[in-house]
Amino acid sequence: MQQKVKQDSYVPTFVQVIARNLSATGRGKKQAISMLLDAFMVIVSLWAAYALRFGSFDVDIAHLSWHFILLTPLTVLIFTGLGIYRWVVRTSTFGLYLQLLKGACASSAALLAMFYLMPADGVQPRSAFLIYGLVLAMLCVGTRLTWKGLFNSDGKGAPVAIYGAGSAGTQLAGILKNGDEYSPVCFIDDNPGLSGSTVMGRPVLNGVGSNLAAQLAKYEVSEIIIAIPSVNSAQYSRIYDRVEDLGFPFKTSPSFVELVSGQAAISEIREVSVTDILGRNEVVPDPILLAAAIRGKSILVTGGGGSIGSELCRQIIKHRPARLTVLDNSEANLYHIEEELTELRRESGDLSEMEFDTVLCSVTDQRRIDRLFESLHFDTVYHAAAYKHVPMVENFPEQGIEVNVFGTLNLVNAAMRTKVDRFVFISTDKAVRPTSAMGATKRVAELVLQAKANMSDHTLISMVRFGNVLASNGSVVPKFRKQIAAGGPVTLTHRNITRYFMTIPEASQLVIQASAISSSGDVFVLDMGEPIMISHLAETMIRLHCQQVEQAGGTRPDIRIEVTGLRPGEKMYEELFLDDSCEQTSIDKVMSAHEQCLAWSELESDLTTLQEGLLDDKADALRTQLFSIVFRGAQAVETLASPKDKAGDTRQTSAGVAAMQH
Repeated sequence: MQQKVKQDSYVPTFVQVIARNLSATGRGKKQAISMLLDAFMVIVSLWAAYALRFGSFDVDIAHLSWHFILLTPLTVLIFTGLGIYRWVVRTSTFGLYLQLLKGACASSAALLAMFYLMPADGVQPRSAFLIYGLVLAMLCVGTRLTWKGLFNSDGKGAPVAIYGAGSAGTQLAGILKNGDEYSPVCFIDDNPGLSGSTVMGRPVLNGVGSNLAAQLAKYEVSEIIIAIPSVNSAQYSRIYDRVEDLGFPFKTSPSFVELVSGQAAISEIREVSVTDILGRNEVVPDPILLAAAIRGKSILVTGGGGSIGSELCRQIIKHRPARLTVLDNSEANLYHIEEELTELRRESGDLSEMEFDTVLCSVTDQRRIDRLFESLHFDTVYHAAAYKHVPMVENFPEQGIEVNVFGTLNLVNAAMRTKVDRFVFISTDKAVRPTSAMGATKRVAELVLQAKANMSDHTLISMVRFGNVLASNGSVVPKFRKQIAAGGPVTLTHRNITRYFMTIPEASQLVIQASAISSSGDVFVLDMGEPIMISHLAETMIRLHCQQVEQAGGTRPDIRIEVTGLRPGEKMYEELFLDDSCEQTSIDKVMSAHEQCLAWSELESDLTTLQEGLLDDKADALRTQLFSIVFRGAQAVETLASPKDKAGDTRQTSAGVAAMQH
């Protein structure tokens, strides 16, 4: 749709030029002009008070000369004391008008005092002071509203409709109307009680009305801005579908969490992203818990250059640790996060005292890991380093075992030996009744940490388990984006496959908060909301890129969705719990799972056999050994499950046995 520029033709051009020239004068000159105008309005108001009182313009007010002489500068002083002349008139709000009303009341009271203290020879009706105060208030407010209207009369912002007539929408309208880019001309709201009303002088249209598109066209709307930051993802998705059907371009304002946490301002307008539609139901992080886990501590983040690890670093550095050490085996990833965090430290004076290190190292290098822990003495370790791509680890299970299992073992042994306070492992929903080698390696790593937690007398070892994070490395979001940019097709492994999703910042904040309340052996599970159908995600992303999903007889620009079939080890759906024995923690969206585990004496010989198998480099044998450990862990869980749960677990374990025989 072609963008139209809103022009106001009812204000003469020469008046607009005068307004612009006045606005360009110095601040001191404009304040002096305001004082002179207010002084003039005091004189006019006092004369008008008597004229209105006696019903004639021909009134004798010569006997009030001293009232005029004293009241005029006194009123200007009152206005100065109320801070009225510090306001920039063109951005005036209700606050300024309230101050003017107070000033007019004070000036009116001063006039009444003069009537008693300085009685005049002529007629002096006491009611004149009330009329004077009302006239003065109207003139002072009216002149400022006129000035503000003249200043904004030549605005060239694109006419937009704001979806949401609540506090966020009205705040946004107030900001936009003082800018040059957008000019809000109406509101849209789903509340039928607001339909047909006027907010900030602009009509409110019914968001579910059948003639909404025609009404928007009537107001020459060129774009819609969604300003409902507090809605959850399901509500936002419905609004998105409705707005998209209208055929108008649209953007969005920041989410509630972004506003409260200071990550964004209400005025920051941006394109709608898949994160808005799938991940807006976030909760505000608890700053006390974040600070308790971070401030003044020496912290290590492994895999610190990856999607989760790098976001953990960003969140950690905001809360001023004594030292942050970032470890990664990717030179490029480590370089990028080092540059970013160095710039953050440079920009923030609060971080100048923080020590910062980067370490290029693999978690499988036991000698270097031991030396690192002995030299830096960490308080907390966030272990995010892992191979996480299911098909890749399925093809190279030995690499997944080395990094995910024995790399984790190296780290936790070093942490326990050097008496690290807290060790936090980033796990995955694919570790629950796994059918892939990757999921199995993460499950074995969980079993190792649970066993070690029972042996530790100092280090509190905990695990945080969650699903996919939006836009992370290896996730479907960047893959779909690339396929759409290339014109398709967008490939799915199955039409009905579902996954849990969460935004990277929210997941990282919840991990840190969970670490603050952990006790040894805890398995925390993040509340991921409802699972999302990947086909719906693909269709949403296609529409966000202003394309359509190909239909029968579709035109050339349409994007085709192609189903390729499930990959080895891939599940139709993911789970977050091994059984139902879980409870809500003190943190919103963080639950604690109570799971039975294997003792270290039971695991140790299995791990030795698994490590010996790495030397033979036989993928099938390694996979069999890996799933045999998982199967033993599943049996341990079943001992605590109810008969009904056991039946469900047996069905899922059979999938693991099938994968073990793969």
